[in-house]
Amino acid sequence: MSKQVRAVVVSPAMVQQRAADLVKSDARILLLRARPEWSHGDVSVGDATVRVLPGVSQLAVLDILDSLGEGEQAVVLTDRVAEDLGDAVLARAYRQEVELPDEWQAVPRLFPGATEVGLDLRRLDWAGTALLDHQPPGGWPRSPAPAVTARHAIGSLLSHVLGLGAATQLDDVLLLITLGQRIHGQSWRLVDERLRAHVIDWVEKEVGKPAALALMIAERNEHITPLAVGLVLDVLWPEDGSPPTESQVAARVRAEGYINGKAVPVDGAKGLARLAKAAVLRLEVDEKPELGIALQQAEALLDDLGWVDGAEQSSVLKPGYAARVRDLAACLTAGEGVEEGLARVHAHRDVAISHAPAMAVRLHRWLATEERGAVSLAADLQQQIDDGAWVDAAVGAVWHGSDDPAVAASYQDLLDRVRTRRGKRDESASSRLAEVNAGDDSKALGVERILEVVVDPWRRSSTGSLLVVMDGMSSAIAAGLAAEVGRMGLVEWVPSATQRRQAAVAALPSLTNVSRTSLFCGEVRLGGAEDEKRGLATAFPGAKLFHKNDLRSQGGAALPQDVVAAIQDPSVPVVGIVINAIDDATHKSDTSAWQWNLRSLDPLRALLEAAISTRRAVILTSDHGHVVERDTEAMSVRGAESRWRPVATGPVSPGEVLVSGRRVVAPDDQAILLWREDAHYGSRCAGYHGGASLAELTIPVLVFQAAALTQGAVGWEPAAPQVPLWWNDPVREAVAPSLKPAAKPTKAKKPKAPSMGDGLFDLEDLPAQPAPGGGLVERVLASPMYADQKQRAGRAALDDVTAGAVLRSLVERGGRAHHDTVAAAAGIPAADLGQVFAAVRRLFNVDGYGVVELDSDGVTVRLDERLLREQFELGDG
Repeated sequence: MSKQVRAVVVSPAMVQQRAADLVKSDARILLLRARPEWSHGDVSVGDATVRVLPGVSQLAVLDILDSLGEGEQAVVLTDRVAEDLGDAVLARAYRQEVELPDEWQAVPRLFPGATEVGLDLRRLDWAGTALLDHQPPGGWPRSPAPAVTARHAIGSLLSHVLGLGAATQLDDVLLLITLGQRIHGQSWRLVDERLRAHVIDWVEKEVGKPAALALMIAERNEHITPLAVGLVLDVLWPEDGSPPTESQVAARVRAEGYINGKAVPVDGAKGLARLAKAAVLRLEVDEKPELGIALQQAEALLDDLGWVDGAEQSSVLKPGYAARVRDLAACLTAGEGVEEGLARVHAHRDVAISHAPAMAVRLHRWLATEERGAVSLAADLQQQIDDGAWVDAAVGAVWHGSDDPAVAASYQDLLDRVRTRRGKRDESASSRLAEVNAGDDSKALGVERILEVVVDPWRRSSTGSLLVVMDGMSSAIAAGLAAEVGRMGLVEWVPSATQRRQAAVAALPSLTNVSRTSLFCGEVRLGGAEDEKRGLATAFPGAKLFHKNDLRSQGGAALPQDVVAAIQDPSVPVVGIVINAIDDATHKSDTSAWQWNLRSLDPLRALLEAAISTRRAVILTSDHGHVVERDTEAMSVRGAESRWRPVATGPVSPGEVLVSGRRVVAPDDQAILLWREDAHYGSRCAGYHGGASLAELTIPVLVFQAAALTQGAVGWEPAAPQVPLWWNDPVREAVAPSLKPAAKPTKAKKPKAPSMGDGLFDLEDLPAQPAPGGGLVERVLASPMYADQKQRAGRAALDDVTAGAVLRSLVERGGRAHHDTVAAAAGIPAADLGQVFAAVRRLFNVDGYGVVELDSDGVTVRLDERLLREQFELGDG
């Protein structure tokens, strides 16, 4: 009686592999222990065909052998033991035996480079069959080790069944993203249910519960992605662990149906939420359309769960951003919690949608600073360059800040307060316009002296100058443009006497045909383009000036050839360029929300690149500024022009100022100018100039040269960051705003820079302010540990003045400040910031402990005051 044995159904992949071995041999048949059941037909091995037949007995196998034609081979599936088949069969079989269908023996051959199965893979009793059944046409990817591991094999299997290709390296974030794509989600749902369960179990143990939850969600839901569910879980189980509302609890229960119908584990929910936010970041970088779909699905799902307000709790979904901006607006109105409100806005993924919230907070900070009244026109102009320009830039961003009525109302209230304060500055400055006209000792630099005071020294100190006059460029536009220019490899230089950007005042009225002509001719006068060319050539023989029509280049060229030739010619001392883009726009386009940059000021970038290559100094300036049309009052006065009018048109009214003297180009050297920024004469335009507001009068003068050049004009030095201290950091009561770097009062007084003539103005001295935390700073600098650190640093050690200034700036600001704020407060040139910061770390980070470090955002400098006291043995007091 034959012996009964257990036989299994073998997979087509297993039979295919054994057939391949049979073809390589001389045997006629290969005996494989299996149920004698087969419905898949013959198998092909290259050009050969191998029959697959059941062999239920010795006689049946012998019949198969007799039936095979010349050269034919067969895999015989039999459940008989060797004794039943006998020698007559075994002698003619492959290896003279009945092979047991140990699929693990086949697995290493599926993975190039593998010779065995890893123990972790062998423990998965389902994996061998799955790997054989799902083997891709091109085979499984090469194993990185001789023993193929479960992570490599099952990871490849999962990638393959998802339709990504077996060689795709899946991580948990990519898995979540992939499952959100319709074709891959459908591929997963078509996988055998038992295999899906095995894979999910393995993923949970080896990859993590969040990834397993994503697979569960994908197999249950065809029309909502795991990413969307993950974003919903982020608000259902927030990271801060805040107590849930009743609606939130009810939504949690309903969410179970979208996962696996069971209670959702809290750690799994939070883990999937974190995974979802990581996936959002990756999709944003790759600009994938799946992101927008998932965001909409998440909002809809919260609605389906009965908690539509939950979207407002999200740091990813759009309603969450809108809610945070509304909260910030309420804080601005109340005057409390503003910085915290902005931090919440910045924590949302949509923070880049609008600059308005950040700019509104900057205006709030500015309003919180002390208004230091100027006592001269020179100081008025410098104040406009130092912080008024930045205020104007922020106003531009906030003006069209929101379509939410509550937010818009808050912004409007803020803008009204800003306009009131700015108006007082404009009125005060306009009352001092007579100073420069009458020749009083205000030391204000007139536009007609820019060639003498700025261009000539830089022409002498370098291989010539490139003078770019951007008609109508305000100090606000210049402030934003300077940072962009600095990123091109140009270093900004400023007068050593002030360590601030140079400011000049326009000729009056502040019109192009008056002020620009005065700039190029070196005297206040009326004129046109030809007068300007003659004026520049007279001031600097051999100089060339190019106007609008001269800048039209041939096809394919960034600059006309004659402009390039002039810049490259060392015999041309000054190359002048006039760019009209800004002034043209104020007459034609709505510029109330424009952000001027190198792209919108063609061909400025090409000019700067040419200057870098020829090592010409670059002076960027304008002939006048302008005010932007923002709901201004139209004043009807016959004979008036935009922002000024002749004296004969009537007496001076509130908001106007009468000016007269040698710098006024008008009938009888007199004119009436509007200083009110919110008014204009005549027809409405996108912008106006000709008046007496600081935005129109102040001419920014920016000087740059290539970073490779370390020597500048006499009396000039590399600039520290020119941002006001309130721009990047909160205003603290202990910090007194100053037009000079905070560290300078403690520094030995520099010898006075060589005079540049009466064109320069001096700022009035400011009273020294007590330094908050100064006691701590002085104790650090006097400590033995500090002396030891300096000795260790040797020649690379930072000087005490700079070290103390950096430390003080951080102490004053609670241990955190933007690196530009630190540099501005300490008077560190922007170009030296990286080097100085490295020296600061060497000095204060004793034994490598992080006393002073750069935060993960790459711009915030952190001071650990507790660690500072500990490392320098100063105690807690």
